[in-house]
Amino acid sequence: MICSEVPDNPGGSITNSAEAIAAGVIRANELPTPLVWIEHWPRESADGQDTFDLVAFSCYGVTERAPYLEQTRAWIGEATWKPLDRASVEVLVGTRVQVSDPRE
Repeated sequence: MICSEVPDNPGGSITNSAEAIAAGVIRANELPTPLVWIEHWPRESADGQDTFDLVAFSCYGVTERAPYLEQTRAWIGEATWKPLDRASVEVLVGTRVQVSDPRE
């Protein structure tokens, strides 16, 4: 799974919300775990070059966290990041990675 930051995102970053975003995606799509989670920052948001990180979570079990703004949130274990180059990402996902604006 590749999760891309939206250029000019006015809200919280995908890095700061990785545990909640991943949990929501896993739950909504009934994905098996553990899964390969790759965080992508487009060149518009990352000093002119696409960047990728492999994100590993301490636990992949989806749990409910205390309410935030009156809504409970799905959550998985704490995230850690390891930088990847595009070639490594393509090996992990099994295909060439063409990155476009995630808003399209």
